[in-house]
Amino acid sequence: MYINQISIKNFRGFKSFTTKLLPMTIVIGENDAGKTNLFSAMSLPLSGNSVDYNKKRLTVSDINTQCIIEFFQAVIDNSDIEVLRSLIPKVIITLDFSSPEDEYERQLLGRWIHDNNGHECYRIQYEFRPKSNDDLIEVVQDLLSDINDIETARWFTLPIETYEYKIISVNNGRDISYKDLKRVQISNINAERDDFSDSDTMKANSLLTKLLVNTLDDAERNEINQAYVDFFSSIEDTDSFDKIINAIHGEDSFQNIEAFISQLKCIPNLPNLKNILSNITLKYGDKFLYQKGLGERNLVYIFILFSYYRTHQSEIFNLCCIEEPEAHLSVNNLRLASDFIFKSVKQNSSLVQTIIATHNPSVINKLKLSNVLALSGDKAILLSDVSQPLVDYLRKRPNFDILKLLFANRVILVEGTTEEMLFNSIILRDESLSNIEVISIGQKGYKKFLDIWLKLNRENPNKKIGVVRDFDNQPNAREQHNVYDRNNENIVVRTTEGYTLENDIADTEENAALLSELFEVGNTPEDVANKMISGKAESMLVLCDAMLKEEEPLNLTLPPHIFEIFEALS
Repeated sequence: MYINQISIKNFRGFKSFTTKLLPMTIVIGENDAGKTNLFSAMSLPLSGNSVDYNKKRLTVSDINTQCIIEFFQAVIDNSDIEVLRSLIPKVIITLDFSSPEDEYERQLLGRWIHDNNGHECYRIQYEFRPKSNDDLIEVVQDLLSDINDIETARWFTLPIETYEYKIISVNNGRDISYKDLKRVQISNINAERDDFSDSDTMKANSLLTKLLVNTLDDAERNEINQAYVDFFSSIEDTDSFDKIINAIHGEDSFQNIEAFISQLKCIPNLPNLKNILSNITLKYGDKFLYQKGLGERNLVYIFILFSYYRTHQSEIFNLCCIEEPEAHLSVNNLRLASDFIFKSVKQNSSLVQTIIATHNPSVINKLKLSNVLALSGDKAILLSDVSQPLVDYLRKRPNFDILKLLFANRVILVEGTTEEMLFNSIILRDESLSNIEVISIGQKGYKKFLDIWLKLNRENPNKKIGVVRDFDNQPNAREQHNVYDRNNENIVVRTTEGYTLENDIADTEENAALLSELFEVGNTPEDVANKMISGKAESMLVLCDAMLKEEEPLNLTLPPHIFEIFEALS
């Protein structure tokens, strides 16, 4: 079983958001795309873990600002009561569970069964809403009675004290009991974990204590308790207590109380197991863990925390969320952490679901591109929903940076290494182009890449993508790619006039004369183009070096199709 869908309404940056999830999901996105807020939203309907308890009651800053402003505007406009009721800011988080594998899992979810357009699912919902809609409206009307302009209204004055939260089963609207909620938990490994093994907070000790308490069997617990009694006996054997009372024992003036003193004995006040184990600290090599570097501490943190979350209490469902596993890790330690997570996920039971947020391409490629969920504002796409040939192609290129393709504000796709070298050289000599990324896709067909880019960035005015392709005597392919250019304002496609890029470079203005001297070949466009084509990357490197010389750089004239691409994206 796993959570296969989450819907978020009016929580922080999410106004209206729905996405599918997988048993193993890798969440990617730019800064402020909503990755952390997604984890926080999932925490609200589920039971929080004991290491990082998630509060269920929200503050006004947790409610989407835009929905508050829209409600305030309707109040200022004296809108109809039904309109006001429909615009009341409410946070609603809905989780759909699916695929219970056995009778136990079906019993775990049974009370939440829901008919979703003819498909069976199990649905729970967190709601943060006013106790009384009309009471809230009345309070806000009084609050805004002297305000005529929304610009002077303060959204943060929404009377949050009139709100309450509930976690309900959608099929009947009833509250879910704490007992039932404890069987579906979320465990967060947050990005901000620098104090994990800090000598002051010592979270590592607390976590290790919890891990040991939850994993010891009865025999091991008894053995530890007996060891504690033995330890106490060794203290008693030092006669320390006798030394304390001997100050009065045997003195004539205290004869009347000696009978009482003689009855005093030391016996172990056996604490609970947690208190005994809390005196354990972590050591790494010959040092305490808190004495090690931040990267080493974070690696140990991931090992211990992820092991704890995925193994303790096998009878409950556990959603394990890891934010930025790459934080503070070196290349080698990141490889270890990624490999550990990958192998752990493969061995997990069906009661463990894992979601990882990352900015690192190596983590993405290790944990499989088909598991990627890309976020951008209120949009999200699962790569498993796009063309399988594209996913398979990307999997064969472990160094391909899917993050750059999807999230760069300006990106140009080129066919191969020579084009990538030329375009990067053009960018290096013109600072106004420095915000453009260049990606070599290593093949001729761009349509699959444009399709996936459009799923996330269609009609996004802040994103633009350019495509530079060789004609290769294929007029039909040129027309198929030009369709993307005509139908999308943020896509620019240009094709060479000649057979390849090298032909267009040689045919443009005085380039042939310049390059014939550089390559020491004939001065016709054909001579220059043939030299560049036969020399491939080596010839292009010579050309790029000449363009980037500090003194007397080569003044190459850009072919029209390249000039138009840069002009459109700059």
